[in-house]
Amino acid sequence: MQGLNPLSRSFAFLCLMAAFGLAIMEWRDPLDWKSANTQPTDTFQNLSNRISSRRLGWFTRVKESDVRVMVELSDRKISVYHHDEIIKQYLVAIGQTEWETPEGSFEVIQKSEYPAWQHPITGEIIPAGRKQNPLGSRWIGFLSSKDGEIGFHGTNEESLIGEAISHGCIRMLNEDVEDLYTYLELGTPVIVKR
Repeated sequence: MQGLNPLSRSFAFLCLMAAFGLAIMEWRDPLDWKSANTQPTDTFQNLSNRISSRRLGWFTRVKESDVRVMVELSDRKISVYHHDEIIKQYLVAIGQTEWETPEGSFEVIQKSEYPAWQHPITGEIIPAGRKQNPLGSRWIGFLSSKDGEIGFHGTNEESLIGEAISHGCIRMLNEDVEDLYTYLELGTPVIVKR
């Protein structure tokens, strides 16, 4: 660096420091960006194509405009994007014949923990925590119409994940919908496609 002018010397120094900083980050992984090396439990062996991805670091609580959700009905999975990078994917259950999950562009309009459920045909309300309540531990609504409400929710029948079984909603494992709940805010875009 002896023969370089001051501007070139400064630029070279900055490049070296950036490379050094990246090497330290890779060594220490302070943002916990590497995937967890966990084994699935016996309960979820049938969910072998469930994908666990990196969790955003402690300082990056993302803005809602930075996150979007893509639901792929044919693959029965949802992907959470931060900008254009997939940060999470989950296997889900979707709407059954004649109760298909609607396709289109939506946004999160409701969020609640331990929701009560109203049966779409009988109108009966099942309180939170009851075994008959199919909503599980979280509700993330993205469509409300005269025909009812559609959203992501947990389930009381985890063995049915991956099936077309719901009344139009997207069912998830309770642990997965609780994780998804932390990423989404009101207004987060939700795209549902075949």
